[in-house]
Amino acid sequence: MTEQLREPQVTASHGRIALLDLARGFAVLGILVINVTTMSGPGLASMTPDWHGHAAPRDWAAFLFAWLFFEGKMRAIFATLFGASLALFLDRGDEHRRTLEQVRRLLWLAVFGYLHFLLFWWGDILFTYAIAGMIALLFKDMAPFRLIGLGIAMFVFVAIGAAAEVWWMLSLSRDVIAGTASPEGVATIQAFEQGLMVKADAKMAEYAMGFGQAITYRITEDPAYPFALASMAVLEALPLMLCGMGLARSGFFAGEWSRRAMWTIALSGAAVGLVWYGAMFAYEASQGFALTPVAWMAYRFGMIGRLAMAGSYLALIVLFGTAILHTDMGRRIASAGRMAFSNYIGMTVLMTFLFHGWGLGLGGREYGHATLMLFVVLGWIVMLGWSAPWLRRFGIGPLELAWRTLSGMGIRRAHPAR
Repeated sequence: MTEQLREPQVTASHGRIALLDLARGFAVLGILVINVTTMSGPGLASMTPDWHGHAAPRDWAAFLFAWLFFEGKMRAIFATLFGASLALFLDRGDEHRRTLEQVRRLLWLAVFGYLHFLLFWWGDILFTYAIAGMIALLFKDMAPFRLIGLGIAMFVFVAIGAAAEVWWMLSLSRDVIAGTASPEGVATIQAFEQGLMVKADAKMAEYAMGFGQAITYRITEDPAYPFALASMAVLEALPLMLCGMGLARSGFFAGEWSRRAMWTIALSGAAVGLVWYGAMFAYEASQGFALTPVAWMAYRFGMIGRLAMAGSYLALIVLFGTAILHTDMGRRIASAGRMAFSNYIGMTVLMTFLFHGWGLGLGGREYGHATLMLFVVLGWIVMLGWSAPWLRRFGIGPLELAWRTLSGMGIRRAHPAR
């Protein structure tokens, strides 16, 4: 018989699976590595460290590290874990009642997501997850491995479509760099890249505004932005949520998969993901990190690499999570994961206070990626420092409590962290 993993620890807090909290903790810590770049700079800052034209070698090294190990992977883990939590929530009690409760939760999550965008920052994922979660509920009765298979098939289909959609632009950019493009082609690429820089300048101007001025700007200039972002991002989030639902119900996070399967996912996923993102970086380097390939490679061509790396990370957490949870640092990471909602929004508040005009206004200095990692470390210290003491005192994160209360689920006190 194939050896199975030992069942992971389960906390006394209403059957919480500790490995899920640990995975969320790693994800909420890791996503700050990428988010800090677009809280201090424009969207381009997460795709190239040299958007401002003066990146040092240490900035390129920091960018490459983030590119290989964090870019998109934490977002993929979050979406997968969201689906897992959705399935576990539905499976605890009367299905019809739990479904209605989940709908209310998702509607309030959309409200939180929109306020996150309106008050602080354009990069919110909560609004997208709320919409994707609503759609995922339609598949709640599907068998676990069919959910996984459907999720992977949908993800691959979307990945192929996303790459095909922008292939002509990458080909045109390559011709421009090689000097073989027509005058019309050159004009097209120049207009596109100039538009990117205009948007970057506009974003930096927005970041320099005061709190009320920035809110007014967002509500007047692009109030539907979360809807537009979700219309694209849900195509990636939904398949991952379906995978997460299937993984949770198949016993993946309960140690019911064999060690051989886990090691296969961990090693093959890491190999595919690192090679995939390494190849994309090498291609961008061959193009001199021109803005057109930089703008499209991660989002449109990185999907398979993200899926592979997210699977690898989750398998490694299941393999080693129980041992990690026996350490003080592991318990702190799991506590940060139990408060992932509060920590995710909390880091936005902290970092926008540091970088934007309503706070200290440090973002105008155009920090390099290496320097931004110091801000990441600061964020990690805060999350790891406050989460466990807060849970010991209150048993639930502040935003988690607000979400639960607004969703009509009562103010039931969760079991304090151990």
